[in-house]
Amino acid sequence: MKRIFAALMVSAIALNSAMADEVNYFNKSWAEIKAKAKAEHKYIFIDCYTDWCGWCKVMDKETMVDPAIAGALNNNFIAVKMDMEHGEGSKMSMKYHISAFPSFMFFTPDGEFVYEAVGYQKTDEFTKTLKNAMDKTKQFHATGFSASLDVDYPEFYKLAYAENGKRKFPDAATVNGYLDKQKDMYSEITWGVLSRFDANEKHTKFFLDNIKKYEQLYGAVDVNNKVDDIIYDHLKAAIKAKDEKKLASTLAMVDKYSKEDAADKKASYRMNFYKETQNWPKYEGAINEYIAKNGFENAEYFNSICWNLFEKCDNKPILKKSAEWMQKVVEKEPQYAYLDTYASLLYKTGNLKEAETWANKAIAAGKEKGDDVSATATLLEKIKSGK
Repeated sequence: MKRIFAALMVSAIALNSAMADEVNYFNKSWAEIKAKAKAEHKYIFIDCYTDWCGWCKVMDKETMVDPAIAGALNNNFIAVKMDMEHGEGSKMSMKYHISAFPSFMFFTPDGEFVYEAVGYQKTDEFTKTLKNAMDKTKQFHATGFSASLDVDYPEFYKLAYAENGKRKFPDAATVNGYLDKQKDMYSEITWGVLSRFDANEKHTKFFLDNIKKYEQLYGAVDVNNKVDDIIYDHLKAAIKAKDEKKLASTLAMVDKYSKEDAADKKASYRMNFYKETQNWPKYEGAINEYIAKNGFENAEYFNSICWNLFEKCDNKPILKKSAEWMQKVVEKEPQYAYLDTYASLLYKTGNLKEAETWANKAIAAGKEKGDDVSATATLLEKIKSGK
């Protein structure tokens, strides 16, 4: 019965996604939002944004205006747009540890936090997010959070969630000194501090030894984020030491503690290690492993990989390979930034004729979208002067 009900909940988006001109946001107090959701038996959707978040604005312009998305939100959710640096948004941010934007929070009609997604999403991906949020098999149950937004956090914690430009982070002594004094390491406030900041070996070990308990109280997403932070700190230490044995130890931690996407995470960590240590042959090998599993679906990711190679690598065979990768990307998504990267790689590998062609295509695509194409115009001048 549970599986049947979950399937019905997932299909609800498809059944109730009539087209709409725009999202009807209900930007009232948290108490009013919860009351409306309970009365209408709808989930709560919160679009978490900040004034300085560029990708939030892109989502508003490209995803939220889609009639199908607007219809799905209006029909299935009490939709809320909340500035996470002011008013109740700031309290929400501290309570639920929202520090990356855009983020999307989902609550049941009874006000229970059950799903979260982070980062810019195109229409198709965001449609899946909305479906997943209502799928009970994909929800978490964070029973450790209290009902109130007014939580008595220490001042150093509040400062870490302050408005951009005013945000301050505590030193290690402050964090560990606070944690040393706590009698309940599972309380909402203690978990907030532990999840937000780096802790010493003693407190980190306590967390890793008690992951299941923290998941029961605060949900797998928040806990997995903390696990990722800890493992990434080990990766940074391996990079600093340029030590492949420490890299191997880091990858072993992924196998032990990361429940989801372990293979992808290990591939990403290997790529990061070899990129930062500028071991370009092994970097290429790690990228090829990633391609074998994932293809070229994540165009933005590949653009960042190839642009980094353009800027930092002088190994001609690898640069030529990266140009081949970018060719695959622009064939599928010929947008300005990707075209510019492709043209730049062609230029650096000495293929001036093709570089000129693709630089012109990049400029045309950029102008059509109103992008600043001055960097590509400069590149085109260099290409012409080098011919």
